[in-house]
Amino acid sequence: MQTTWDTYDHRVEALRPVSPVVRELVLAPTGEHLPYRSGQYVMLDVRRPGAPERAYSLADAPRPDGRVRLLVTRYPAGPTSGWVHDGLRVGDEVSLTGPFGTMTLSPGREGPVLLLGAGSGLAPVGALAQTLVSEQPDRPVVLCFSGRTSADALDRDRLERLSRRHWQLRYLCVLTREPAAPLHGRVPAMLGDLVGRLTGWEVYVAGSEGFVRDCRASALALGAAPAMVRTEEFFADPVPRPAGETLASGGAA
Repeated sequence: MQTTWDTYDHRVEALRPVSPVVRELVLAPTGEHLPYRSGQYVMLDVRRPGAPERAYSLADAPRPDGRVRLLVTRYPAGPTSGWVHDGLRVGDEVSLTGPFGTMTLSPGREGPVLLLGAGSGLAPVGALAQTLVSEQPDRPVVLCFSGRTSADALDRDRLERLSRRHWQLRYLCVLTREPAAPLHGRVPAMLGDLVGRLTGWEVYVAGSEGFVRDCRASALALGAAPAMVRTEEFFADPVPRPAGETLASGGAA
């Protein structure tokens, strides 16, 4: 088992708010490219005293130019997320250590795939969607995002464009606090109506602890096999967790 990981230097290329509480961070490598698989995460070091390393999922499939994108949620009193939102600037140097995580695609699998993400939990499942449509174009994919309001619908335009280009991808945006939205409610309660039976499906879920727990239970009730449901919980928890455990990727402060 791997016990040490490499660190890769990056420069901040772009920063922008993409929701009231999430900031998109685009990083360009200044040396060797970070090797990773869609669905994995890294430890981000913003090189700021008092702002410890935090875990964030990589929001895109690997790119030839080595650029990576993170979705950083602000947490109250979170020193690292607060610095990314308020102090980090284009041109600043940061480091990424990793990659970590096993919520990746299983080789040799066929059949439909369900991707469920809430909030910045969209990052790993969005990256998985990119890989699926490019590398396994015959597999049906449903990507369902859960957010509070339309202002929280991360990457909506990007994912709608992707679904228009690839017949296999169905993108659903469910909003919990907009009764007038086309899809309104809680994803775990709606899952049967949205996708039907899940026998033979692979299911990937990322988001808050409650979202992940409830979606997993719903997927199992709809016929998904336990071994076919992969999850990653995002915690607003300042304590880093050992590699190999479910980690707060995108959710740590």
